[in-house]
Amino acid sequence: MASSTPVPSNDPLTEHKAILALIHKFLSGIKLRNPTLMHSCILPSGHALLIRPIADKISSLVEHSHQSTSPRQHLQITLPEVIDRIPFDSPVSMEENIALTVWEDGDDGDKYGGRKSEIRVDGDIAFAWTPYEVRLGGVLHHVGTNVFSFVRRLDGPEKGSWVIAYVGDTFKEVQMS
Repeated sequence: MASSTPVPSNDPLTEHKAILALIHKFLSGIKLRNPTLMHSCILPSGHALLIRPIADKISSLVEHSHQSTSPRQHLQITLPEVIDRIPFDSPVSMEENIALTVWEDGDDGDKYGGRKSEIRVDGDIAFAWTPYEVRLGGVLHHVGTNVFSFVRRLDGPEKGSWVIAYVGDTFKEVQMS
């Protein structure tokens, strides 16, 4: 009987592709407004460190969104809380895109300042460094870099597959002309 449990590959590119697919699955949950999809990609006990402008309300964020030096804060929260922060019921479309890796076909042009996404794997841990952009209503809202940490699932039906254990990111407001 064949097992559906993922087996770690000896091919680094196969591992890198699996991790990149997980990142895209996680981020697609934003555009699809699907928190359940996003939760399926994370370690429920995982954490995040988000660097954000100091703003408690959307109006405050909009007020500061065009200032490159707005005050910052470190938000240390759980991964489920990251997902809970996303306004899935907003009428404005949302999407987050990341830079291509060096081994992917395509050209980002100057979209990410020439930077590429990077992935590193060592056994059952991995990380990805991904320049990103967020668009709200199709308009570029902010950019930055994500740092994802991954571990392999130790048990359950998806034993051996990758899961997001940590997310850190920067936040740079886009200057409007």
